[in-house]
Amino acid sequence: MMELNNDDLKALSTFEGLTGACASDVVITEHAVVFLVARGDMGKAIGQKGSNITRVRQAFGRQVLVFEENPDMEQFLRSLFAPIPITNINVHEKMNTKTAYVTVDEADRGAAIGHNGDRIKIHRALLLRKFNCDLRLVAH
Repeated sequence: MMELNNDDLKALSTFEGLTGACASDVVITEHAVVFLVARGDMGKAIGQKGSNITRVRQAFGRQVLVFEENPDMEQFLRSLFAPIPITNINVHEKMNTKTAYVTVDEADRGAAIGHNGDRIKIHRALLLRKFNCDLRLVAH
């Protein structure tokens, strides 16, 4: 079960107040604030012509990313990496640990990792919090 600190709770409250979307989780990094919203709330989070997400970015003064909840781990991973195509997902369970191996084309490897590894760190944190599963990127 994930634990939210005061900064997380303030961020969730601010996000929900500005967008009207229900956010279930937040990951705050040095460069971005990442929200996980309820299924069907992505439109509310973004707002008409991006108005809500623009207000949220101004409030936090950094990049804001929004992903939609999905109880299916494979679909959740595909939405995290979009628009990067995932060619394969293998989940290995060993001695009470789960690891998802996500395969992308070599040409998409840099985009999947992100600047200074920011993107993959965010994806890893969300997958761990949501599914108690580690993430490994495989490029071929």
